[in-house]
Amino acid sequence: MFGLVANMCFGDDIDNNRVRAMADAQSDLVKSLSTARVFAHAKLPALTRLIYRNRWKKLAALRQQQEQTYLPLIDSRRGRHRRPSETPVYVDTLIDLKVPDDHSQDPRRHRRRLSDGELVGMCSEFLGAGTETTASALQWIMANLVKRPDIQEAVRKEINAVVGADAEEVSEVVLGKLEYLHAVIMEALRLHPPTSFAFRQVMEEDHVVHNGQRIPVGTKVYFPLAAIARDRTAWDNPDEFKPQRFLSCKDASQGTDGTIKMMPFGGGRRMCPGRGVATLHLSYFTANLVREFRWREGEGELAVDLQPHVEFFTVMKRPLRAHLELERTEIKTS
Repeated sequence: MFGLVANMCFGDDIDNNRVRAMADAQSDLVKSLSTARVFAHAKLPALTRLIYRNRWKKLAALRQQQEQTYLPLIDSRRGRHRRPSETPVYVDTLIDLKVPDDHSQDPRRHRRRLSDGELVGMCSEFLGAGTETTASALQWIMANLVKRPDIQEAVRKEINAVVGADAEEVSEVVLGKLEYLHAVIMEALRLHPPTSFAFRQVMEEDHVVHNGQRIPVGTKVYFPLAAIARDRTAWDNPDEFKPQRFLSCKDASQGTDGTIKMMPFGGGRRMCPGRGVATLHLSYFTANLVREFRWREGEGELAVDLQPHVEFFTVMKRPLRAHLELERTEIKTS
């Protein structure tokens, strides 16, 4: 999955060794994010870096590793001549982008290109958000399908009814026709959102009122995403994996009065911009994994445990382990 997102970011001409180095660097960074939050909200940054100097040194080393890995790829795309008909990759759009220059007297008129540091940061965010959350969500989806073989079989039947037996894969073209698969994806995201909470800051003094009380400007509001999606006043049997709830209602994520009942990708103008890509990848991988293999639950230590472990992302406390059997006849006999 990381290789796919890396190609979306930098193009197809990345060698495997470079992809592995990028994946290792990104993984190390994600593992360190939970201990790095102390710097994000520090009111005295210099003192905080001094107190937690070992953490800061580790983060600085990881950042340097990223720059050494990403900058050659960025420079390669920067010096490359693109054909007018060529579809740009993500880093191309960043290289072409001009943003307001906050150091000028008139930022709206004077614009600048992104610095190398900003480009590295944006690419790192793209790779992290596009792989870590999607990989975690995919594991949750397959874990629930292992626990519920009846639902797994229903997904398989829907796929086989739409995709010919001689087709090499379930392609993007037909994913939109798989309504039950989409319901499974949405139900897994409801039960297991990639992150368990989100923060937003009140930006306006007026018209921000909750239960008759004014929320002062500058207040940080905490949204417990996992709890919202299991609210018993909004969902019927909220702890049950029940994809059909998304078949009976076109958009079960909202109430009839427009209230938000789940937001695994956040909400509002700052909703995750990669929502569409993430949903597409989850649908594609789930469809092909179910079509190619029959997933069965093991016993004892191999039994599926749906207990979460909250790091920077919400992952399975015990990673999924399952028995796989080849499903397609032509694969078995070839």
